[in-house]
Amino acid sequence: MSEDQRKMLLSLQIADFNVIEWVLYMHTHPDDLAACQKERDAMKIAAKTRKSYEALYGPLTILTPISCSKNSETPWPWQV
Repeated sequence: MSEDQRKMLLSLQIADFNVIEWVLYMHTHPDDLAACQKERDAMKIAAKTRKSYEALYGPLTILTPISCSKNSETPWPWQV
């Protein structure tokens, strides 16, 4: 795994963690509209980061649609 790939994967992990934190916060503060917007923003950032990573390095989960020919080109994350 290249250094660029590691950095991008770390960015994705940070973005996903941020989403989880906002979701948990919203469970205890359901009326906080500002936090609700921050949660949505965090979800958009995580989705954008995931899409960028998968475009460069291939799917992270089995739920990511891929073409049959591309499937054999890139290793899964646990194969690197």
